[in-house]
Amino acid sequence: MQEDSSLRRVDPSRRDPHWSATTFFVVLGLVVLISILSLFLKRPISDATAAMTGTTLNEPVTQIEQYDYGFEPHHITWRAGDQVTISLHNRSTTHWHEMMLGRGYDYTPSAFGPIATQFDTDFWNGIHVTFSGANHVDNLCVNKAIAKFIGPMPNIVTGGNFSPTLQPGGSLNMTFTVPNKPGTWHYGCFVQQYVHYMAGMRGTITILPR
Repeated sequence: MQEDSSLRRVDPSRRDPHWSATTFFVVLGLVVLISILSLFLKRPISDATAAMTGTTLNEPVTQIEQYDYGFEPHHITWRAGDQVTISLHNRSTTHWHEMMLGRGYDYTPSAFGPIATQFDTDFWNGIHVTFSGANHVDNLCVNKAIAKFIGPMPNIVTGGNFSPTLQPGGSLNMTFTVPNKPGTWHYGCFVQQYVHYMAGMRGTITILPR
């Protein structure tokens, strides 16, 4: 009976050596690329995806970076009841930046007309917040939040809404349980009498109900 040519086994010694070498180097190149990316990427893929989409839903850590003049990401989504850690970093090399979170505006009279110096409603009122990893924090106003500190304690100031102010290159972690305050909230930097905010240093947070 004649053997079906489609069922014949290929003699390994007759395989194309050029094809095998090409496959080996392609696989090797992919391995090297993945290794390089794992070494140099500062944030996990989930955080990078969140930055591109502008949303972090149910993520245990929310990376917020301050630049001249803007925040990254521009929009965040949380759900009430979730425990979240804000990892705040000031990426500027020259400017101090703060972060307030609230609704509406509290205006102060000036020679140029009313200037918004902070939010009218402070999001952090009554919230238990644990601060950690304080590094180059210029000052911290906790206002009506209930604060707990792990590690170095920042310079505490009074007056005004809850706001950490970071020096260039500074960072601070804030861990809390998202309160049952659903809806849209705004965050921004009001340094230099609203100039940073008007220049684009602001964003929004959507809190979903439980």
